[in-house]
Amino acid sequence: MSATALLRPRERKAREIEHLERLMRSNSVIMVLNLTKSSTNVLQSFRSSIRTKATVRATKKNLAIKAAERVGRRAVAEYLAGINHPIALVFSQTNPFLLKQEIDASRILTPPRAGEVADIDVTVPEMNTGIPPGPILSEFGKLRIPTKIEGGTIWIARETVVAKKGDSISPPLASLLSKLDIPAVYRGLNVVAAIDGELVIPRDQLALDFESVKRDVGACYSTARALLMELGIPEPEVIIDLLALAHLKAIRVATESGYVTPETVAAVLRKAEAQARALATLIGQ
Repeated sequence: MSATALLRPRERKAREIEHLERLMRSNSVIMVLNLTKSSTNVLQSFRSSIRTKATVRATKKNLAIKAAERVGRRAVAEYLAGINHPIALVFSQTNPFLLKQEIDASRILTPPRAGEVADIDVTVPEMNTGIPPGPILSEFGKLRIPTKIEGGTIWIARETVVAKKGDSISPPLASLLSKLDIPAVYRGLNVVAAIDGELVIPRDQLALDFESVKRDVGACYSTARALLMELGIPEPEVIIDLLALAHLKAIRVATESGYVTPETVAAVLRKAEAQARALATLIGQ
């Protein structure tokens, strides 16, 4: 048993508030998670993957509010006061949009519940289930999963696809997949908001379409570059193209005026020849 568990409830609460105060002082970004339907496995997996960038803390709402009030995080206290579900807080210095992306990427595949939709094609592999023969054999039969009995346990005789991506999982299949620990549904953490300093960013504003942003930035860059070229502003991004354009214009002007240089001599002679032929044609008429 840990030392914290031996403390009285009041002492444990005081310790928790002090810990939350330290985290709130040292991290500008606080992500709020709704734990109502979250899996402990998902939370632990995310905690392990993000440990160098963030600290995840499942806590009581009222304790988090008290800690926020003590350290002057008014936006945190006010936001938490308005929610009514169990929470975990993610403390970080990471950009909240990138943090949300990492949280979304931390989803893990788990066995489904009845009525959920499969996120992948679900396959029961050829395997020893470790389950002794009994009434469960009828469940395999109903689901058309071939079996055999060896060594006093049920074996899957042949790899079988039991659901396609997008299929609804029936209660019997959900029960069997749970017994066999075969995943079908992605589960992740439910982010409800991020608080960056005193700025509250709702969940729907945290989901960025990065491909769209990249296209927008690319379009802005192209427009800005074209404007620099048009105005002749010698910024590092366009200086080489501006010099090349100036060189072409200089050759064009020199050629038009008949000014001979190594770069224009061929063009000047061609132009002179063309003018001479045109003059000869006029005289001949």
